[in-house]
Amino acid sequence: MVKRYAIGMSLMLLAGCGLDPQVWGGLTTSDFTQPPDAGTNTVSGVSTALAANASVKFYGPAGTRLEDQATTTGDGGAFATEFPAAQAYTNLIVSVSSSSVNVLGLVPQVPAKATVYDASISVTLGTDLPDDAGNARAVPFMDDLGARSTAATLLLLAKQRYANPASTLGAISPSALVSALEEIETLIGSDDARVGPFVAMVERLVASGATTKEAFAPFPATGASYLDATALSATVDYDNDGTPDGDSAAFDAALMTAIGALEFNVCYSPDTIRVVFMVDFNDGGVDRNCATINRWKWTEDLPEKQMFIVGSLHESTPNCDSDPAPCLESDVFDAASQLLGNWSPNLIPMFDDGKNGDEVAGDNIWTFALVLPWFDAGAPDNKWVRVSYKYTWGTPGHLWTGTEEWPGNQRILELRDVNGDHMIVRRDFYGDETTNKDASNLRAPNKGGCGTVLWASEIAAAIEGGRKTTCVDDTLENMVDFDKDCVLDGYPSPGTSSPVTIPCPE
Repeated sequence: MVKRYAIGMSLMLLAGCGLDPQVWGGLTTSDFTQPPDAGTNTVSGVSTALAANASVKFYGPAGTRLEDQATTTGDGGAFATEFPAAQAYTNLIVSVSSSSVNVLGLVPQVPAKATVYDASISVTLGTDLPDDAGNARAVPFMDDLGARSTAATLLLLAKQRYANPASTLGAISPSALVSALEEIETLIGSDDARVGPFVAMVERLVASGATTKEAFAPFPATGASYLDATALSATVDYDNDGTPDGDSAAFDAALMTAIGALEFNVCYSPDTIRVVFMVDFNDGGVDRNCATINRWKWTEDLPEKQMFIVGSLHESTPNCDSDPAPCLESDVFDAASQLLGNWSPNLIPMFDDGKNGDEVAGDNIWTFALVLPWFDAGAPDNKWVRVSYKYTWGTPGHLWTGTEEWPGNQRILELRDVNGDHMIVRRDFYGDETTNKDASNLRAPNKGGCGTVLWASEIAAAIEGGRKTTCVDDTLENMVDFDKDCVLDGYPSPGTSSPVTIPCPE
């Protein structure tokens, strides 16, 4: 067992030096009016290649389908769909399809409103995107989705998929995505022999009669091609060698050659990872039993309160004093635990100010982002770095009573990157006792509950031993029910946080 030490004097001094957040609106339950719904933002685009009545689907950068954003094209191939304005989206993939063909494109950014009171935002594909420095940049290929937008999208998806380590478009910033598209635009414009053949193949595959159904798979299964060979028509010669093609071999080879021409690379820290905690403190949250959460079951309402997080690394994290590698040294464990307050409550503030990692000011969703030590433990059922934590609604230095979301239990989280964005993002509802609350968990048996929560490694052992395996397994970064309909919609955005990167080796 890893020994835990009391929080250091330096952290205590920081807490007393005026560094507590000046949160937007002075959110307390005594003088706080429930904020209005943030409403929606609109994303619009066009695909003249497919014209009217085509299906439009959006995907997150790791492949999660955004079911609520599906729409169809109208006259001239134009389309528009609404996105929740309290949620930012980055590097979305859009597929426009008819019964016999599909084309792909990218949406680098759908920003959230800065505050819930701001006007709605309209995003048009291909038009100017503010970069990381605030300068406007056009997005190549995306003003009219067709063959070239499809080729560019596949190149970037494949570039990340075949990186070492493998990644997704969620791991890069919108500005970096546009830079990569600009690089592809330059390569095509200069008739680069490594890229040209692949682009020409995509152009032939988008032509009328080349395919019989959607041919381009933006998120193929492991080992599968981005081109579905069963969609090829009997006569299509997509590699232009005079012979009809019945498989994806030539396409796959051309794609690998083309991504080799891209110099765009991102390298990530191998031993640290950014972790983003978010907690929704709005009234009316729905738990995993599909029941309304009572925020005030254990928490007392007093003026001038704000949100805090408290916790430490979990004692079951592999310790180099007793466990084989990969593991953490005790001093690393202790330093990381201090960043979470080392179980001293109401010391580590969270933010609802649109800064400090927070996404939307005043929406009553509080955020705390930090960098923690990390290792890749390999298999999902191995022991990774683990965190225990909970939220408190209190004042600086307040004790536990009346401030914690529940007494005697903790939330648990394993730092395994599920969606490939090189961050760990966990979004919770305050007081929800049906998710990753470790003991006395209230998830109903018909929802998979058995009164406790198991780590993935414990579930694997339970299966091997023939024991009950229906206990809650909610110990990872999570998908979220954004619209409170008791259906998980997708992974939350990381707010204004980004992965920890390092210089790539020469």
